[in-house]
Amino acid sequence: MWTYERLLFPQTPAESYAELPNVPWPAHSRQAADPLAVLTAAAVATEQVRLGVAVLVAALHTPVQLAKALATIDQISGGRVIAGMGTGWSTDEFQATGATRADRGRFLDETLDVFDAVWGPDPVTFRSPRVVIDNASVLPKPVSKIPVIMGGGSSKAV
Repeated sequence: MWTYERLLFPQTPAESYAELPNVPWPAHSRQAADPLAVLTAAAVATEQVRLGVAVLVAALHTPVQLAKALATIDQISGGRVIAGMGTGWSTDEFQATGATRADRGRFLDETLDVFDAVWGPDPVTFRSPRVVIDNASVLPKPVSKIPVIMGGGSSKAV
């Protein structure tokens, strides 16, 4: 089961949908619920299906909190989470979280590094420009290594 992330629906977007010229944002983007809340509900209501997000935009989240949320849903679901990750493209969404388009690749790399660190054994020690973890337990851990898939349509993402 897949869900997707859309933080907001700008009335006058800074760019057209998915960076395609003159393509309006689809109406279904107005109704995008929080994908992690949807996965949590699905984890409780199902027993076998894999649960994924295509995709979470790394720059819209703090890395440790996102790693913890995914690990929590993985625990609730018995190890059925797939983390789809991407850089994103919406300037409007980046602005809403204090990020910029220039941050997006660096924030994705950092988030993936944080996942490796906090989903590994405790104690965790990790340092990056935005994240400092010094000899701490970060729980819960995923049931097993959460598969991370990458999504994107730009030449760099591919």
